[in-house]
Amino acid sequence: MAGGLSSRMGQDKATLLLQQKTLLTRNVELLNMLNLNAVLVSGDYTGFQCIQDNYHSLGPLGGIQASSQVLIDGYDAMLIIPVDMPLLSIKECEYLLQQFKKYPQGVFYEQVTFPMILPLSSKLTKYLSEALASPHNKQRSLYRLLKTLKLQAINYQAKSHFRFKNSNTPEEWADCLTLFNTLQRSKEL
Repeated sequence: MAGGLSSRMGQDKATLLLQQKTLLTRNVELLNMLNLNAVLVSGDYTGFQCIQDNYHSLGPLGGIQASSQVLIDGYDAMLIIPVDMPLLSIKECEYLLQQFKKYPQGVFYEQVTFPMILPLSSKLTKYLSEALASPHNKQRSLYRLLKTLKLQAINYQAKSHFRFKNSNTPEEWADCLTLFNTLQRSKEL
């Protein structure tokens, strides 16, 4: 997911640099390490295989809707990670994929909405169509999607919670950079 407005950051989060790579490049490389059938970007970026939103400025559900519409005939599910989660590692993605085998209705980590795995189904597309057609913002919340589709919440170790830290503002980005440098020095990356 890289199609957001980045309004709180003041610049496109996908193009922020970490170790001379953009966050978008880092996430695509992370997903490629998982040997998925395809890695696609919800957004519009040169040099990447992208899916553009059908409904603009509607947040993550707009990207999920466009992606599900494109992918539903050729894939069974989507592993969705946000571009603004620079500390996410392959370990958290692999664990979510393992849990999806147990919980085919879809999975996400407790306390955070992303990353998540959504099965591609008519139930999902119907839900997204109705949610995005609604004039009420509360109908377009990710929490409502998780609850309505009955995705399974997965526990994670408290010591790994930092992996899900978002970078939505310059202050959060600075915190992530500090934590990244600390982890790098301690060899925990």
